This record gives sequence, structure tokens and C-alpha cells, in this order.
Amino acid sequence: MDTTKTSTAEVPAADATASRPAFYTAAETAAMLRLDESTLYRHLRRGTFPGLKIGGRYVVPGAVLERLVADILTTGRCIDLGSWTEQWRHDQVAALARAAAADVTIVGGAG
Repeated sequence: MDTTKTSTAEVPAADATASRPAFYTAAETAAMLRLDESTLYRHLRRGTFPGLKIGGRYVVPGAVLERLVADILTTGRCIDLGSWTEQWRHDQVAALARAAAADVTIVGGAG
């Protein structure tokens, strides 16, 4: 029997995506990023890090962490969190606009 424990602070391998939680608590996220929890909470409250506030609790989507890591690895550079979050928001709004435009059907359009 394997008694090895997996820490929630570890970022799982890419092929383990299916077993990852959809959301991480602020404590789990701070541990993964090696941040003090208060630092992460400050960024979540300021909106400089994407998260979801439910009542008084913050959670961070696993997809945000995956995208952040992927972007860092793609650029091979240090990323400014505030700028990254702005770009992430811009990309999300653009994706929603494209999806909305694709669903629009003009009835009686020019023919």
C-alpha cells in the first residue's frame, strides 16, 4: 500500500489535469505560489489576481494558475502580475465577444 502523501502545494504534472480541482482555496493557492496568504488576499481584493469571492471566501480557478504557468514558460521571462491580469481580462472579454458574435443570426439579412 502506497502511503505517500501529496501536498496541496505541489503543482501536478500536465497529464494530471483531469484530477485537479476546478478551484483552489486562497491558502492552497498561496502555498503553490510560495506567497504569504495575506499577499494573495491583497491581490485578490485589489483585482490584480483573478479569483472568485463567494460570501467572505476567495477561491482561485485552477485554469488561471495553469494559464499563468503556461504564459511564464512560453515567454521564458518574469511576468508582472498586474499586467498579466489585465491581459487575461482582455483576452476573456474578447473570447466572450467572439462567442456572442458567432451566435448572432441576422433574420432577413441582405440577400
